[in-house]
Amino acid sequence: MSDKPLMKPSGIRAVAIGSAIAAALGGFGIFSYFMLRSPSQLSVASPSSTPNEVADAVSALGRLEPEGGVMKVAAPSSGFGSARVERLLVKEGSIVKAKQPIAVMDNFDSLYATTLQAEAQVREARSRLSQVQSGAKTGDVNAQRANVLKANAELPKAEAEILKADAELKNAQWEYERYQKLFKDGAVSELDLQNRQLVYETKAKVREQAKQASEQAKLELEGAKQVLSSVSEVRPTDVQQAVAQVQVADANLQKAKAELDKAVVRAPIEGQVLKIHADPGEIVGSDGILELGKTGQMYVVAEVDENYINRIKPGQKAKITSYAFPGELTGTVDKVGLQIRKNEVLNTDPVDKTDTRIVEVKVRLDNSQAVAGLTNLQVKVAIVP
Repeated sequence: MSDKPLMKPSGIRAVAIGSAIAAALGGFGIFSYFMLRSPSQLSVASPSSTPNEVADAVSALGRLEPEGGVMKVAAPSSGFGSARVERLLVKEGSIVKAKQPIAVMDNFDSLYATTLQAEAQVREARSRLSQVQSGAKTGDVNAQRANVLKANAELPKAEAEILKADAELKNAQWEYERYQKLFKDGAVSELDLQNRQLVYETKAKVREQAKQASEQAKLELEGAKQVLSSVSEVRPTDVQQAVAQVQVADANLQKAKAELDKAVVRAPIEGQVLKIHADPGEIVGSDGILELGKTGQMYVVAEVDENYINRIKPGQKAKITSYAFPGELTGTVDKVGLQIRKNEVLNTDPVDKTDTRIVEVKVRLDNSQAVAGLTNLQVKVAIVP
């Protein structure tokens, strides 16, 4: 018994045509449904975002950093060889004020002793200046005045001795000359004449000694007067020299204070200690003593592709998201960079480009409290033109 076809060829053709028409009508219906439904049905954005904002937003990867970036606080250059930390006055997470001491170097004690010595030298120089300006002590002046009076009293005595010696010399001379005549007449012996000659010569020597004593008294009186004048007088040259010594001592003190100040490391800005690189007893390396940042105001450094940077302007709003914090943060574009550079923040997507030329855009966060402790966190940024 031969098999007969269930349907004639003409029937099969009719079924195929009908199926094609039905498929076409179904596809047209689906197309019409998607084309004619409202925009609200197409958007999956949050109620606060319009479809245009979602479509026009410029997306980029970025990182969190404190205002002004992370500052490395280096050791001071003091000229004492390798810088070693003696005491650390803060710890990681500490909030510090500008100019607050944060570390003390190991040369502090020696520099402090040098400063104390310089202060003592200043006091000594100023005391010497005051002494010169005020002149000699009253007791010294009075003592010298007494010396002048004494020398002045000795001079008349010496002059009186000269007068007495003159009279005695004349008398001895007269006696000697008289005995010379008597000896010629034979009235006196040669011995008597020699005695009178000896007396005369002795009186002459006494007179010479009296004269020398008188001159010495005059010199002593003049010298005493000069010393009194010198003691009582304040000479300008002495004052100038004393003033110069004070200036030198002051300069040495200022230098000692400056060196001592270098031994105390102070915070250059107000901020938070993010990382400590040198503990007490350690030599400070290239990373400095610690890292400091103004975490009270955080920024996002967004790496925007160079092809889209012309759409970014200061003042535009931005949204920041990350798995490290719930929800999203908002911010405002604060500054657009002026250089094209290679990206530093890499996407975890293996198919994404790893060598992208970007421009850094800084976004100031509206609220930094939630991410103040997340410096260098990688985030996603959407900037709405």
